[in-house]
Amino acid sequence: MLEEIILTAAGFAAGLLSGTVGFGGGMILLPAMTSFYGIEVAVPMSTVSQLLSNIFRSCAGFRSIRWRKVGFFLILALPLTVLGAYGFVTVPKVLMTRILCVLLIVFALLEMTDRFRLPGSRWTMLIGGGISGGINGLLSLSGPISSAVFLTLGLSPVAYIASEAAAATVMHIVQLAAYGGFNLLSARIMTEGACLGLAMVAGNWIAMKYIKTIKRKIYRRIVALVMTACSIWLFLSV
Repeated sequence: MLEEIILTAAGFAAGLLSGTVGFGGGMILLPAMTSFYGIEVAVPMSTVSQLLSNIFRSCAGFRSIRWRKVGFFLILALPLTVLGAYGFVTVPKVLMTRILCVLLIVFALLEMTDRFRLPGSRWTMLIGGGISGGINGLLSLSGPISSAVFLTLGLSPVAYIASEAAAATVMHIVQLAAYGGFNLLSARIMTEGACLGLAMVAGNWIAMKYIKTIKRKIYRRIVALVMTACSIWLFLSV
């Protein structure tokens, strides 16, 4: 019973965070799930939960989605998601998670000091999509990278979150299909992942009611700060 309460609370908190800054759900869920199930179960289960969350966020801001940008982002993201899913079966997962956390912390600190900004170009969308896809398939933690890429478009908070969520939805569908092909899914993973996904959706719904009034410059700083905090938390938890 205590396990269900803790994971549901984590799912709700993950939904609040991802609904506000566009990512972070997986970085909260993965440590919580790993502590109970181990990372081999936690990654596919987290993917199921995040799929429901991303479907909700993309539907909530459907009219604001920049579909051409999403499509360009997915050109490399989808095949590299499949490749990353294969890597999940073969590579040291804890080591890869910690390396990713360190890179995200460095990127976030550069973002907060205005010393580094990704250029807003098609190459950024294309290459960023490929990197996001590989990390997504490997660890289901593509959110910080894809969010940084979509931030370069200068969108309003709602358009940014909905567009990133639409791209993530497609990636998660492909990712789950690959996990199924590698026999990494079970009825328990799907069921419990879906239940936690509903907790995330509840958090998303609350968060997206209040993001429309946030100024873009302040919003970028908030995203970078959250990225740093979540990366440190995940690094210490896995």
